[in-house]
Amino acid sequence: MASPVTTNPVPEWIQSPYPALQHSLVSFPRKHVLLVTINRPEFRNCLPVEATIELSFLWRWYDSEPELRCAVFTGAGDKAFCAGMDLKQRLDIKNTNSVAHEYPQGGGFEIVLNSDVIFASPNATFRLPEVLRGVVALAGALPRCMVLFGNHRTMDLCLTGRVLTVKEAVEWGLVKEIVPQEKLLERTLDYASEIAALCPDSVIISRLGAREAWETGISRATMRGQEIYAEAMLKSPNATEGLAAYREKRDPVWRPSHL
Repeated sequence: MASPVTTNPVPEWIQSPYPALQHSLVSFPRKHVLLVTINRPEFRNCLPVEATIELSFLWRWYDSEPELRCAVFTGAGDKAFCAGMDLKQRLDIKNTNSVAHEYPQGGGFEIVLNSDVIFASPNATFRLPEVLRGVVALAGALPRCMVLFGNHRTMDLCLTGRVLTVKEAVEWGLVKEIVPQEKLLERTLDYASEIAALCPDSVIISRLGAREAWETGISRATMRGQEIYAEAMLKSPNATEGLAAYREKRDPVWRPSHL
């Protein structure tokens, strides 16, 4: 089923209109950067089922837009990033960074766990409260926690439903950086711009190669990287441009990725 497209204006460097969204906002704050904001602050940005369907269409559109290279995902207001419902695993190709402020819990924690890089405010807390409600986190949080945190830390989180503080999240390797609330979004956008300025082919393949190891293991990921990505990378015009720019001591001019 095709998603309806929005009638909102888009920058001239965007090739096609993005899917219509009822529960989230889309903007383009920097060149090559997409900003997606869950817009339900009165519900602490909880995601209804319809919102997850909308976002699945949006992420597909994002991956298909050649000039978009990095996405930032956040929640409206300053009360909660996302306090519930599940965003299913993204199996797509481009980078997504999350801005976590206050209460990424349940489905909100699922979003954070599936993001590539996470920036958080000093008052952010993380939680899998399902055991307190008689349900279970079955959208990928449990195996991801096990890979990220190890057995004992994961058991501590999922069996008690306790709060993970932002300080612990940094120590455990989940959060890259704690940023004051008023500077949080700007810092994340700056970081996204750094990624967007790099060779899009290299970023895509580096991300896929690393994610492959997370999902399947090191040996399998190495084999698949050589089988699937090496030839595409070497044949990319961006590889030629990058080497030429290095020889000529100039900044490279990257083309949109067509991987």
